[in-house]
Amino acid sequence: MRKSKMQLSFFESNREFHKFITATYHYVANIFTTHNQSQSHSLEHTIRVTNTCIDIAKRLGASIDTLLTAALFHDVGRAEEEKTGGSHADISAELAKEYLEKQNKYDMIPEVYDAIKSHRFSTKIQPKFKEGKILKDADALDALGIIGLYRVISYSAERSVDMRKTNMHFHEKLLTLPSLMHFKYSKKLAKKKCKILRVFSKGLEETIYRSDFEKLLTRLEK
Repeated sequence: MRKSKMQLSFFESNREFHKFITATYHYVANIFTTHNQSQSHSLEHTIRVTNTCIDIAKRLGASIDTLLTAALFHDVGRAEEEKTGGSHADISAELAKEYLEKQNKYDMIPEVYDAIKSHRFSTKIQPKFKEGKILKDADALDALGIIGLYRVISYSAERSVDMRKTNMHFHEKLLTLPSLMHFKYSKKLAKKKCKILRVFSKGLEETIYRSDFEKLLTRLEK
């Protein structure tokens, strides 16, 4: 069995960290339950990203207290983003900072804050710490594969995005993610997960661009 490389950087014992991270999970879950309506960026998404963070950290090593805290908080600002138009990464980072201050965990703030603020691929901000790089890869991996496909469809339905624009999203963002991964292991997973997206995108293209009815209309115009 592979030996875990995870470690605690800000807690004296597993018991102390267990108490903290359990309370943190319930705090975050309550925010999602109370305010979040998105299916594409739900609490379930947050838990999947957290699980992927653990998987990567076991292989590459990381401060698990920093990583899990950042992972749980990374999308809590989504509902506020919908209301105000601000960046959910910035909002989530501020919420995590306020929470850690209340828990008297000031020493954790710089690394957790940086990981959350830089997790969004569209912002092009590079994480300063390994934990932030792991979170960024884990979040991107959840946009790929079967789950990623479901999330794209959910996101498109929530915002009334048509098939053409949805298909553009595959090529402009999702299929480029493997090249943006920070670690070989993440890149390997991303490439594997992209296979189903390519199949789906090809099917969309055949539906969108090879319409016999539209071809007929074009011929009748001549």
